[in-house]
Amino acid sequence: MILSYYRNNENSKIPFAKISLWLFIFAMIIILYAFRFELNFVKDRILAVLIPHYSWTEMPGQITLARQEDGHFYLKATLKDNQQIKFLIDTGASNIALTKEDALKLGFNLSTLKYTQKYSTANGINYAAPVRIDQLTIGDKTFYNVKAHVVYDGLDISLLGMSLIDQFKDFKITKDMLILNY
Repeated sequence: MILSYYRNNENSKIPFAKISLWLFIFAMIIILYAFRFELNFVKDRILAVLIPHYSWTEMPGQITLARQEDGHFYLKATLKDNQQIKFLIDTGASNIALTKEDALKLGFNLSTLKYTQKYSTANGINYAAPVRIDQLTIGDKTFYNVKAHVVYDGLDISLLGMSLIDQFKDFKITKDMLILNY
């Protein structure tokens, strides 16, 4: 009744617009509050588009990664001394393969490594040195005493292979998302 008075009264067009605006703002606040948990998913999807290698946890025990423009899945893992290393998720790789640059970040002395492990890759034969990573954290999941290899040559990005992926309970690719459950 009050709104119809303001709407029909020629002199009160401005107050009606103000009341309508405030009612709209109030309704939006209620809607945003009611859907606050669902909006976290929207926030994470937007951040995954804006921040390459962004991962998030939709529920406890789960890490979700968005497929990047090149069709691959990447993540940043936290290792020794809070060093972050970008990994390509590679289900075709048996082990974790580190670039020399990433191995240096982790404090490995490249001159003392023994490149004795022989690998057949799509680019031919390569050699790698076995190493151990004390601690590797992805999201809120931490792995200890992780086997890895420092690749001698020809690796542009470190690979997160099946030796670590198999330690998850399961993983699945749904549309453009890789979900790791632990």
